[in-house]
Amino acid sequence: MKKLLAIALFFGVSLTLFGQTDDKDSSNIIKLNVIATRQVEPATRITNNPKLIDTIITHKAVEYPLLSMKHETTIKLEPIVPANVKVSGDNKLPKLFNGYVKAGISSPLMPMAEIYYNNTRSRKYVYGLNIKHLSSFGEIKKYAPAHFDKTNFNVFGGIKELTYSLMGDIHVDNYGVNRYGVLNPNANSESTNQRFKEFGGSLIFMSNRMDSLRLNYSMQVKGYQLSDAQPKNGNSFFGNESNLASINNFWYRKNNNLFAADINLVTNHFSYGKKGQEVNVIDTALDVSNTIFSFKPSITTYAKANRLKVQVGMDVSASLEPKNNKVYIFPNVDIKYSMFENVLIPYIGIKGAVKQNNFKSLTAQNAFMQSNPSLKNESNYTAFLGIKGILTKQMEFNVSTSFAQVANKALFISDSSSFHQNRNQFNVIYDTITIFTAEASVSYQLNEKLKLDGIGRFFNYQASKNPYAWNLPVYQFIVRGNYVLNNKFVFHIDLHGEGGRKAQVFDSTLAGVTKEDGKFVKDLGLIIDGNIGAEYKYTDRVSAFLQVNNVAAQQYFRWYSYPVQAIQIMGGITVKF
Repeated sequence: MKKLLAIALFFGVSLTLFGQTDDKDSSNIIKLNVIATRQVEPATRITNNPKLIDTIITHKAVEYPLLSMKHETTIKLEPIVPANVKVSGDNKLPKLFNGYVKAGISSPLMPMAEIYYNNTRSRKYVYGLNIKHLSSFGEIKKYAPAHFDKTNFNVFGGIKELTYSLMGDIHVDNYGVNRYGVLNPNANSESTNQRFKEFGGSLIFMSNRMDSLRLNYSMQVKGYQLSDAQPKNGNSFFGNESNLASINNFWYRKNNNLFAADINLVTNHFSYGKKGQEVNVIDTALDVSNTIFSFKPSITTYAKANRLKVQVGMDVSASLEPKNNKVYIFPNVDIKYSMFENVLIPYIGIKGAVKQNNFKSLTAQNAFMQSNPSLKNESNYTAFLGIKGILTKQMEFNVSTSFAQVANKALFISDSSSFHQNRNQFNVIYDTITIFTAEASVSYQLNEKLKLDGIGRFFNYQASKNPYAWNLPVYQFIVRGNYVLNNKFVFHIDLHGEGGRKAQVFDSTLAGVTKEDGKFVKDLGLIIDGNIGAEYKYTDRVSAFLQVNNVAAQQYFRWYSYPVQAIQIMGGITVKF
């Protein structure tokens, strides 16, 4: 019933209502039979789309006043008791001894002795001396007396400070040898004897600045005076050489870069006899000087977490010789890259240098040469490529190849005129040689008990003026080993071999001599030289040793007509004090 009344009322109201008119002044609204006058705004359409208006409410920044407060601080220092470090067992530092003596004798008769003396551990001072002697009184069948003796004396000392080091040494060498390379066992040893006497020393100052922003440097001055045997007749026909060198190195490190420069000066003066006093064709007077000045700047950069090393530089050298002054510019580039955490390290580079051929360096190669050699400075370019790395934790390897061009390479040939004086000597000649080298090596080490090394080399020579590079090997191999048993016995082996060497001779009637390019050539044969030895440590101070040299008893020719001793057996003792 209520619903019907509500519906009826709704329809009744609807019939009495009127909509809005266009009259802006007024509108009559009738509602529930009540007439009233109201103001109504005209209807207009809103064309703008609705949008969100975000209101940002700002807050006033709260400021706190700075409170000035002072707290009293009390510092109490407690003394630190020095630590007592006790080292025991295998962790102890090895005991050092001031002196060491080694003495022995062999068959054929060959006495030897070595004496070393130096200070023990010191933070500031280092000093000492050593004396060595080795001589032989053995004979080689059918040849002239083959005696020799060699004595070396050296004393050294230095100071090591926090910011610098100063070191120096003085040495005296006396070396006598017989030119025994003639088939005459009754030859007078005085006529074949040759003796070299040398006196020299060096002084080096080196900075030890730990600050990487400071320039570090080392400066060294060294020199020697060398002469061979003066004839008993008192004439001046003997070799006499003076050499003085200044070696200076500077280096500065900044970040991953190392800037370096070497400035070197080497001067040499050699004289033999006096002009106008020549007595034969061999004794030709000489008085020559030559100097080499070199400047070698370089930059070394480390990158890729120090796996890549690149060194770039040059060598500017001036070779000053009699009637032959020349300036050389060599590149010096060395690039290495570490792969797989140093498992493989390939490398490549090119380098060059000027080398001084003097009386000392030549007689060190061949003591049977004449005392009046011509002296020329050697220059060389070398390009190399290789890779080295680790095969196992105990084994490493290296494989490389190189190509070099050497100007004024010193070669030794037999001198026919010296045979007239019942002695076999060698002349020095020079040639430009291209050398290709291939080398491979492997090493094995098991803790400190076992060490093994093996090296193989192959050479190919192309000489400009000669059919062969005289006396230089075509191939070489070296095997070395060391084994320690129970810290009491030490065994070692050294095996050396080379072949392909050719010698220029003057006698075409000798067996095996051929003629090539107008020169008489003789093959020097294969060298196999094996040495083995053992040492027994009786105590930490005393031990005994046994050494056997040239185990194969091969009398090979080191130089043409100069065979070596067949076999040598030496025994002796060592004492520390």
